[in-house]
Amino acid sequence: MADDPPTHRALAVGAYNGCWELLERARTPDEDLELLELALASRHHWRKVGGPQQLAIADWMVSRCFAVLGDPALSLRFASSALAAEPEDAPAWMRASLLEGLARAHAVSGDQGARDAAERRAREALALEPDAEDRAVIEDQLDSLPDAR
Repeated sequence: MADDPPTHRALAVGAYNGCWELLERARTPDEDLELLELALASRHHWRKVGGPQQLAIADWMVSRCFAVLGDPALSLRFASSALAAEPEDAPAWMRASLLEGLARAHAVSGDQGARDAAERRAREALALEPDAEDRAVIEDQLDSLPDAR
């Protein structure tokens, strides 16, 4: 499989989509572990065949999963990694989404000030996104941000 990019790509996409399915419903403790397995599997396969955009999004997803499961240290680590991987030519929606991930990680870490600052930056970036559908997806993410715990 190491030399099979189509397989890596298919596995990365499948695992990422599986994360969303689990995130959007109530999970059992076993499904919480499956959520992490899928997020990390998607990241692994994107590291094999993706570019900076795919890796940034994969790290964003890992961060989101750790945030949902209440692990602030790992959520912050992967949110920071996602921002560091952001390509220079990233679209505005992507910048906003990565900042949303950072805000979510700060929320789970209990830092309301950092959460609010990241959310402000995300909304500023999103205001530059010309595509209404892309804006709406990220606005939904921003609107779902929890307050710091």
